[in-house]
Amino acid sequence: MQILVNDKNEITDYVLLGQSADGIEIANEALPDNFFDTFKPTCYLYKDGQITSNENWVDPNTISKSVTPTADQQAITAMAQQMADQQQHIASLEQALTALAQGGAKS
Repeated sequence: MQILVNDKNEITDYVLLGQSADGIEIANEALPDNFFDTFKPTCYLYKDGQITSNENWVDPNTISKSVTPTADQQAITAMAQQMADQQQHIASLEQALTALAQGGAKS
């Protein structure tokens, strides 16, 4: 798998299938527990070959009551959530396929 990192060493996305021109190859064993279940853009850092939680991460869905998001911001947030949901679904499908392949090899 590959991760995409911004200039602050924050992991902004990951690629399970295929390649990204700016992607950094990572072994699944190097991922923190529940990485796929808890992943949100910028909530993890990649530095010196290690992936760690971003202690400065703030959930973008947590919005101050004094600030009302614009329609564009709401649409972007909805699309980002859909992408995150799809990535989690893809990750669970990949895990199921791996389990099926391993089970099939033992039979």
